[in-house]
Amino acid sequence: MDRLTPCTSFTVGERARLDASGAEESWLDGGGFYTSRRWTVSQEGDRGFRTEYLVGHDGETGPTGALVPFHTASGGDSNPLYNEATLLGYTPDVQVLAGSRTGYDNRIQLRPGLSGADRGRLLTALCDRLLERAEERGARHVSWWYLPDEEARELAALPGFATVATPCPPTAVVRPRGAGFEEHVAALPASRRSLVRRDLRRLAAGGYRSRSLTADPADLERYAPLVVQVQVRHGEELSEEGALRYLRRCLSIGSDDEGPGDDGSGSKKSSDSVVITEVVDEKDRPAAFALGIVHGRTLHMRVFGCDYAGGHGASGEYFEATVYEPLRLALARGLDAVHLGVTSYRAKSLRGAELRPRRTLLMSRSERDLPAPAPDWSFLGDDERFLAGASSEVIPC
Repeated sequence: MDRLTPCTSFTVGERARLDASGAEESWLDGGGFYTSRRWTVSQEGDRGFRTEYLVGHDGETGPTGALVPFHTASGGDSNPLYNEATLLGYTPDVQVLAGSRTGYDNRIQLRPGLSGADRGRLLTALCDRLLERAEERGARHVSWWYLPDEEARELAALPGFATVATPCPPTAVVRPRGAGFEEHVAALPASRRSLVRRDLRRLAAGGYRSRSLTADPADLERYAPLVVQVQVRHGEELSEEGALRYLRRCLSIGSDDEGPGDDGSGSKKSSDSVVITEVVDEKDRPAAFALGIVHGRTLHMRVFGCDYAGGHGASGEYFEATVYEPLRLALARGLDAVHLGVTSYRAKSLRGAELRPRRTLLMSRSERDLPAPAPDWSFLGDDERFLAGASSEVIPC
């Protein structure tokens, strides 16, 4: 139950948990997948984090007008792409992250139709409470990661707060062009078109083909070892059990709400919003795959796996699984975009992706001095030069 505190024309409430399916708050899913209710709820209970919610209401009993999830952790996230140590050069004892904590694409969640003045009053009340809660937990500021420029500016313009924004990795997005995949390729700039066609020829010469499938809980065990092999190649430790848990988690985010599946596992029934784009060899064995989740009119690619131990991975399987087959699926379903996430920017851009700038905003009360950002993104390698979100059209080919 919400605990309410009056402000000028709104009330700010607090929740410990979020209902992922309440019809009265369906607008919360309109801002994007990584601020949707299902994605946000999936982060509740993550080890090392305490997730809570601030809720803005129009009056004492009015409808929900805003939602701000906030996540508290001692020492921050193990992922440097979400840890203030990357931005500040030191690790704060306590970090409070506002909005989305994972996914690299954050949004301010305000009900559509609010006037500019109401947006400002509601955001001010929410940020005031947010900083109050952060201070109670031992943090001197909060951080909003991966905001579009416009939303970072809106928060920075609020009265009574000190803010500083710093670039963080952009998000890569491919927009389908034309009515089919061949039309899409033909519509690309010449240098990109030739590269894509070279990728496709190399894949065919290796005896591979691809297909799109609705994710099936029964098939996830065969994909888990492929995820582990990718993580090991990148120097990360992951067990097959851990990979399987994550795949099941992704499946649950997009699953139907009609009850447990028929396999007796308690898993939700599979939904066509969770898809597998699979690359198979001449014997119909999976050489590589990617898992994506459709939200609204966008396909969000979440996981890649490859059977390097089986001799695969050298014929363009990565781009086939993560870019080309997802594009075919998006075109077949009439979707507007394929969200490719962060890193590998040059390779994604050369295959038609746009890079959309994102910023992290640090916020405190106006009477407090914010730490000066001293970001170190050197672990990104060549990707570091794309922090400003360079357009795909200006990368030299």
